[in-house]
Amino acid sequence: MAMLDITQIDARIDLLERYRADVLAYFNGTDSDELRRRVNRNALAARTAVAEVNCYQSLTIAPGPAIGGLIAQNIDPFTSVFESFHGISVIPKLATMVEQAIGVYEHLKKDTGLVRLPTTREAIDLEGALERALRPHFRKGPPGSEREVQDAVEDVLHTLGIEFHREKETVPVGPRASKPDFTIPGLELALEVKLARGNHSPSQIQEEISADVALYRTRWQRLLFVIYDLGVIDDPYRMRQENVKHFGVSVVIVKQ
Repeated sequence: MAMLDITQIDARIDLLERYRADVLAYFNGTDSDELRRRVNRNALAARTAVAEVNCYQSLTIAPGPAIGGLIAQNIDPFTSVFESFHGISVIPKLATMVEQAIGVYEHLKKDTGLVRLPTTREAIDLEGALERALRPHFRKGPPGSEREVQDAVEDVLHTLGIEFHREKETVPVGPRASKPDFTIPGLELALEVKLARGNHSPSQIQEEISADVALYRTRWQRLLFVIYDLGVIDDPYRMRQENVKHFGVSVVIVKQ
């Protein structure tokens, strides 16, 4: 993230404090059209301010054993303030998330040196480099497997001089473990590659992304999905925007 001046930091602290006060007021029984308008107007700005300092996380809420039912996964608390899942509100966890972000901004304002934030410039450059480099890599013909796309991504990472691990770091899932295709420790980022083709549809890919987000968010603060499309994704822009909106993750879609 770009360096913020004192005025920008103060503005973020003020926004988050007001937003937190409003959602807690609703949680404690206050309800009015004006309160709902304020919460809705400030939701995206508050979410952005929280994500900027790596305090955002989607939520998973399971029903009580006596209730049963499906587990609600990948909940964006900022768009779910007025909802409940199995009778459980997201507001307490949302308020904690916002409070943590306020604390980070206060440390940045005081320049305590206790908070270190990786810049997003490197991540943005990475996305741009992947968009520019992957299609020329397959100028002689489309990839025949996801492994070929992974190899091409690895070449890009080497070219950029980025330190990374390939299929090395894991997230335990019961007795098994799941591995992202790449992890970049310097950016606290996990990168997953998908190949969209006839037998791997956009809906299947979206289901995989949703599952990956639930797993990998437990360990990495940033997630990047790279999709090489062989002509099956009709609306790449919508797919990218929906994943940013609902999951707060980056998606690069490169069409053959």
